[in-house]
Amino acid sequence: MLSWHIATRSKERAEYTLNGEVMGYRYFRDDGMLGTETPLRNGLTHGNLYYFDNEPGGILKVTFAWPHRKGLPHGTARQWSIDGKLIGTFTMKHGTGWDLWRIQVHEKGSIRVSEARYLWNGKLHGFEWWFNFDGDGTIYSENHFWENLQHGIERQWNNQGKLKRGYPRYWINNQQVTKRQYLRASAKDLNLPPFKQTDNMPARVFPPEVASALKVS
Repeated sequence: MLSWHIATRSKERAEYTLNGEVMGYRYFRDDGMLGTETPLRNGLTHGNLYYFDNEPGGILKVTFAWPHRKGLPHGTARQWSIDGKLIGTFTMKHGTGWDLWRIQVHEKGSIRVSEARYLWNGKLHGFEWWFNFDGDGTIYSENHFWENLQHGIERQWNNQGKLKRGYPRYWINNQQVTKRQYLRASAKDLNLPPFKQTDNMPARVFPPEVASALKVS
């Protein structure tokens, strides 16, 4: 089965079958280069999910390998720079743990954690943070989930560290609510992070796994 990029009419997604069973699929960028590769067993991701990038001249390289078992992330994921340097790892057990993504700020420059999100049993479950690249550990976006549903306070900040207009936003089970409704619900639902005025600033005290990755990077 094939699908195509609408704008360029180049191949976008290809499935690979054996005896009628889909064993995996690949996504291709609109320039025709391979983007990701996902192996399947019984319809579930099983094996290493790969991300690819290419150097000038079209040399294809693996930049991310994420092991899965029976549909859930399981094992140690590894991320490489385009020049082949290992820039970070994280480990999950049966879909549970911190998903950490890193970037190289500029060519051959410093490595920074750019995203951190907690997964439980393969679902977004807890905080998700997007980090500024200046190395001070501040964030420019924060969200909170409960079993894949937005369930908490969403914040975004501008380049001056001030909340963007319209934030914070308040969510209960994927439904946006007013601050008053949220405060009333969070008094009863301990899964909702409480509102704290100090949290409107972009500095955080992070869990050990995230704090350690920020220091290493």
